[in-house]
Amino acid sequence: MHSTPPANWYPDPTGRHQFRYWDGDIWTEHAADNGAQTLDPLESGPKPAVRLTPREARKQEKVARTEQIRAEKTAQKELARIERERAAAERAAREQAAREQARAEQDAREQERLLDEARKRAAQEAAERELREARELEVRALTLPPYFLPGYNSYANTEVAGEFAHMDAIHRALGRVPRRDEEIVEEALLAQLIPEPTNQFDRNAVKVVITGQHVGYLEKQVAAIVQPMIRRIVEAGYVPVVGARIWAVARSDFNSRALKHHANVRLALTDAQRMVPLNDPVFEEYSVLPWGSSLQVTGEEHHHDVLSNYATPDGEALVLGTLIPLQAARKSSKEVVEVRIDGERIGQLTPSSSQHFLPTIWHLDSLGMTTAAWLIVKGNLLASQVTIHATRAHELQADWFETPHTVPRLPGSRKRSADGARNDAKHRDQLHEPMWDD
Repeated sequence: MHSTPPANWYPDPTGRHQFRYWDGDIWTEHAADNGAQTLDPLESGPKPAVRLTPREARKQEKVARTEQIRAEKTAQKELARIERERAAAERAAREQAAREQARAEQDAREQERLLDEARKRAAQEAAERELREARELEVRALTLPPYFLPGYNSYANTEVAGEFAHMDAIHRALGRVPRRDEEIVEEALLAQLIPEPTNQFDRNAVKVVITGQHVGYLEKQVAAIVQPMIRRIVEAGYVPVVGARIWAVARSDFNSRALKHHANVRLALTDAQRMVPLNDPVFEEYSVLPWGSSLQVTGEEHHHDVLSNYATPDGEALVLGTLIPLQAARKSSKEVVEVRIDGERIGQLTPSSSQHFLPTIWHLDSLGMTTAAWLIVKGNLLASQVTIHATRAHELQADWFETPHTVPRLPGSRKRSADGARNDAKHRDQLHEPMWDD
């Protein structure tokens, strides 16, 4: 008795493949070879189903199951192979990426090393160049023209450090060595201040030189404040000069008959903010009065529009002003002294205070020169006060009249006007408005 075999894989009746799928009614286009499936349509369309005996059907089913199992195992092996290949490819990619990253990091480290070496070489070259220039500047500074700091002629109250290590130089500056129990005091000395950034102990060091002799250093705390300003003066081609005082003595040592020498050096050193004026001197012929005791300028509250230009963060500025004689407009026919900064009126002195300076002003005017004086402007953008620091006419030394006393123009000073060329002299003889700030 023949029956229709169930749906399964059976040997391909066409002979083109090992197996072909029987769906229970007809042979389909699905074929298989060695466990790999493919599509192969029957050329002549569906063929009559083969009638198999039950034994043949069971045998075919067994063969089909075996082939299916083999095909599944083959597929699993293929999937495992594909997975292994994928994992190997991913591992190789990771290893390649790691090698490339390590190579990039090594290249970056090498580049950074080269850059660091270049920076170190540049810094070393810059330091060597700076050291060389500093040494050259230290040597050249002794030959530069003097820049007398404001107040150089005032009382010497700033102590010099390290005199004990420069005792021989101090004696040479004095011209001789003190005898036993003899005190030598020299008041009228001038000291040069030389910045010494090459000093191995203090880059802010400022050495003190008197008559060519290195007699000590500024105190470390003082030098740290004033050295930038001193370097600015030296780099501009001048050497800062201040008044100096030396006291020296020779005493007997308690433990022997040998003499022990002591010395004290003091300088008339002004504050750092008072070393260089905020503005340039006038353009005409002039002479600056020596630093002296202070006097209050009156009427400055009416000229804050001008004075506010000289406000500084620390609230105090050194300014170079000019003194102009004017006929008083009220109460008296006496002349008074008008005070100007960069050609702009900022106030005046009282009639009594004016008498201290008018003889000097008249004398310089007869020589064709303007009288200049040091001013201190204190205040801010809201209010200002001005004091004049100048020597009175009767206090001037005779040698002061021998030559004009001027102030060098230093780079970095405040511009005097928009065109930079205002000449105060042209205003001096002009009729002035009534002084409503008398």
